[in-house]
Amino acid sequence: MRSIEKGLLAAAVAAGLALSAGAAAAQSWYVKGFGGATFPQEDDFDLDVRGTPDSLDTGLNYDTGYVLGIAGGYMFTPSIAFELEYAFRTADADAKNVNESVTTQSNAWMANAIYYFPPTGVNGQWQPYAGGGLGAADLNVEDVSSANGGDFDSDYNFAYQLIGGVAYSVNPNWTINGEVRFFGINDQDLENDFFSFKTPYHTFDLLIGATYRF
Repeated sequence: MRSIEKGLLAAAVAAGLALSAGAAAAQSWYVKGFGGATFPQEDDFDLDVRGTPDSLDTGLNYDTGYVLGIAGGYMFTPSIAFELEYAFRTADADAKNVNESVTTQSNAWMANAIYYFPPTGVNGQWQPYAGGGLGAADLNVEDVSSANGGDFDSDYNFAYQLIGGVAYSVNPNWTINGEVRFFGINDQDLENDFFSFKTPYHTFDLLIGATYRF
């Protein structure tokens, strides 16, 4: 079994054991939605002509895009939470040395662990938090045009993220969240009918969202 698959399996087993062990001391289930701006990092790579030794030195200059996501989780203590998350990211980009504008899209499925620091403020309504996640994500480059072989697609690959934010308690059930994230995918192999290339995918995200606790 590959190391990536072993890592994902270990993370899934650990999350499952934690959920089982914490059931008796349950604090609360929650759901949250979030969205905001994503800033993919510029990248350089070789665009290879499939079946030949030819290649083109190129890369992607990204515009600011957006990210939308939803998560469901469990507070084991007032400080520790585990959650499962889906996030969609998209951004336009210009291909270097090529007269092409493309759209990139990524789907990410993540398991996150979050630590909540002690509340602050006059009424304890502000609560900073930090965490991280592991999972799997893909990357697709769309609308390249049929003359160039069509869209580039990739398989799911190992993904990770770091999370930092602040929650504001509106009432015992609702909180408003503001956060920043660093998200990354290991090198992706993308290909279409004529070309292929390998590239990582890293973004900084500025997000706002809302959480409902049951």
